[in-house]
Amino acid sequence: MRHPPLDRLRVVVLAVGVAAAIAGCSPQLRSGDVALGVKPAPPTTTMPLEGTDAHVRFRLEPLCSIDYDGFSLPLVSPDGQWAAVQASSTADWPTLLAALDGGQPNAGTLSIVSLALASTYAPIAVNGPDLLLGRSADDAGFLVESPRIDGARWIGRVAWDGRDPIWLIEGDDVNALATLGDGDSIAWCRRACGSAQFGLCIRQAGVTQEIPPPEDGSWMAPLFSNDGKYLYALRLRDGVLAACAFPISQAMSTVPTVAIDLSWRADARSAYQMLVPLRTGGLPSDGRLWFFHPRFGRMAVWNPVNNRVAMASSKSAAAAMISGGRLVTASAEHLSAEPMPVDGSATEPKRTSTILDALWIPIWRGGTSTLLVVHPHDGRLDVARVDLDPGKPESPLK
Repeated sequence: MRHPPLDRLRVVVLAVGVAAAIAGCSPQLRSGDVALGVKPAPPTTTMPLEGTDAHVRFRLEPLCSIDYDGFSLPLVSPDGQWAAVQASSTADWPTLLAALDGGQPNAGTLSIVSLALASTYAPIAVNGPDLLLGRSADDAGFLVESPRIDGARWIGRVAWDGRDPIWLIEGDDVNALATLGDGDSIAWCRRACGSAQFGLCIRQAGVTQEIPPPEDGSWMAPLFSNDGKYLYALRLRDGVLAACAFPISQAMSTVPTVAIDLSWRADARSAYQMLVPLRTGGLPSDGRLWFFHPRFGRMAVWNPVNNRVAMASSKSAAAAMISGGRLVTASAEHLSAEPMPVDGSATEPKRTSTILDALWIPIWRGGTSTLLVVHPHDGRLDVARVDLDPGKPESPLK
């Protein structure tokens, strides 16, 4: 397998070569084990919340250990029962980015893994040797991308029972970086095979609208806000990377109503690392954009209403909002709980609590206090459930 080179910790967070970054310090878990690189814990554990007299209570449940390509984080079904995994991959950076000089066929294979407790299901192989895991999943299945021999790229959906992909977007163009919204809405980037610049497409109620590429630039990594009010996209031109917000309507504006510059020395890889693998973000009512800030090297959240950015703790490389105004952040050293960041502030939070040692990355949020987290090592992902409100069962996992 060939994988893109590591460049910074942010690559770890965004699932780019994550296993190599933590080699030598990995806990190991096999089905039925309870060894997770932390001391054996009682059913409920209490940890101090630094700077206060309060504590954080949580329950840790090991689920399984699954094989993956050592590179991409899984997509999880909305009920938390299934994970779509990049089982193998030969994708290099140009292929991942759907660049003008990329897009090799036979890019990878996928499998579907059960995450239910005490599951005896064997991984389900997805048909097709040319599949890359997409960016989004819903009740019906998960998105995949297929580089074609003629240079085109298609976007499809695979059902959670592992049937053949249903192609949602076909043709002679390069279609990539798709994301799912409410109902049958989907947004993606599209360019002609001979062009290097991506336009932005959105399909709602069967009608597709295309927003042309920005002058001397490209649109990248679209993402629907959790509350369904915005379509976010990154604009990259002349090294300047900006986050842009388009209010969602039947006739989408071709110009974002608000934008904010995030980096002045960026490239397509920076955009990929900011957004592509982040799927936990805020709560369903939260309309803000969660991302890894390329300039400050930490998780951040942008509010298009007041055009302000709030920063999480330093070294945070992934984040998931939970109930009670709390945030769970992942770094190379810890999975921690901390207060929600404050708009316009980059100061360190004074109240934090380490939940787990080592790199544990949230990949799914169930309800408002339950997370699925993974620890990558040696071509495997240890999967566990963390419940931060043990007295209130709300997770669908059984």
